[in-house]
Amino acid sequence: MNKRLFKPKVIYFGLYNSLGTFQQMINSILWEFSYKRILTNYMDDFVIHTKAKKELEERTIQFLKVVKKYNLCFK
Repeated sequence: MNKRLFKPKVIYFGLYNSLGTFQQMINSILWEFSYKRILTNYMDDFVIHTKAKKELEERTIQFLKVVKKYNLCFK
């Protein structure tokens, strides 16, 4: 019998308003990207808008730095 303590690593989707809470958190963290129309996101889907490969690399690095700052993880 397993008696260890388990801690969730993801938000439970059965909790009341958890989807809205998660979306609001992501929006508040990435508001600058959305304001400058660099990034579009819905829940855990992110689209970085660019016209050139070099620009995509720079914006992706900026995005990952912000994500790292808030200790967010993606699978």
